[in-house]
Amino acid sequence: MNKKFVIVLILIVVITGIIIYFSFLRYNEKAYSEKPKTEKAIENFKIYIPSSTSLLTKEVYLQKDEIELKNLEKILEIFLLELPSPLNETKILGIYRDKENVIYIDLSKNFATHQSMREEYFVIKSLYKTLKENFAWIKDIKILIESKEIETLSGHISIESSLKELMEES
Repeated sequence: MNKKFVIVLILIVVITGIIIYFSFLRYNEKAYSEKPKTEKAIENFKIYIPSSTSLLTKEVYLQKDEIELKNLEKILEIFLLELPSPLNETKILGIYRDKENVIYIDLSKNFATHQSMREEYFVIKSLYKTLKENFAWIKDIKILIESKEIETLSGHISIESSLKELMEES
């Protein structure tokens, strides 16, 4: 009976030791493998939406991305969805930034559709104001349609030159 007692006692000690060893091993793996979670900051953006007589303001909250052009693209996507049809079907084909912080926005042909002079003006103004007020580093904005520079969106207002000059003089 003494031998059985000693064998059971040794077995219990060995099993307890194995359990304790694997518990500590698992605890240490968690301590090293868990990376601290960094939450992205949520930022408030203003979107200006054209109406028949003025611009309406809408606030949106988005997670701020480290890459500025990604933030700009997200805001531009929301802006385009707020526009009336067929403008709201416009696709972003590309967004480019040059050394002088001039932004080139390449949009699908839906953005250059027939509108009255007033509608065209408010669409251009709302686009300019939405991007310029949310991204102070932008010096100017150039609109491209299907990767080409165009004279006007609907035949009324010239967008060949600087949008900055056009919007800040009016």
